[in-house]
Amino acid sequence: MNGQVNSEVVKKTSSNRWARMAKMYGTGYVAALLTGVIFGLLLRFVMGIIAFFFPQLASGFHFSGTLLIVTLGIAVTLANSIIYTFLFHRSRKSWVVKGLLFALFLLIIYGTPLFLSNPGNELFGPQAPLGIALFSVSFFIGSVILALLIEYLTKWFDQSKVRLKLAYVSFVILSIPAIIMLVAMYVEIFTEMLPKIINN
Repeated sequence: MNGQVNSEVVKKTSSNRWARMAKMYGTGYVAALLTGVIFGLLLRFVMGIIAFFFPQLASGFHFSGTLLIVTLGIAVTLANSIIYTFLFHRSRKSWVVKGLLFALFLLIIYGTPLFLSNPGNELFGPQAPLGIALFSVSFFIGSVILALLIEYLTKWFDQSKVRLKLAYVSFVILSIPAIIMLVAMYVEIFTEMLPKIINN
């Protein structure tokens, strides 16, 4: 009898653990979709500023190009939300501090190889200080917004079981794309960016 009770307790505990994980990462995915749009538009704005001061780098405004950048912003933020959730979900620090720490992490792990690999041969030259500074600021803005939205959405989902279902649905639908994108990002670092850094 005790064995059966213990088995049921273990199953219930395991089920609760999976539910908490689904809610946790699902919330991060929803926040990442919203943040990704903002981050993508921010990147487009940064490119516009660089093109304004260095017209020789301008390629003109194209809606398709902007849409591509926004889509990339969503994909990258979706992948990064996995790391943010894993690192900071249980942290009691404020969302501002968590956002800034996460931005610093991204800048070191992803931003540094990105800048040093010189994509498109656009980051070495007189435009380098402005470009690197603006892109670095965009990392911090995007990370703080992600932290804020996760904080807000976590409380918002907790207010209703109907809302909570959105987090679960998000977890089911977006986990595989987010993981694929995360793996692709780090494969790119080791197979493309680091070789370019060595060659440069």
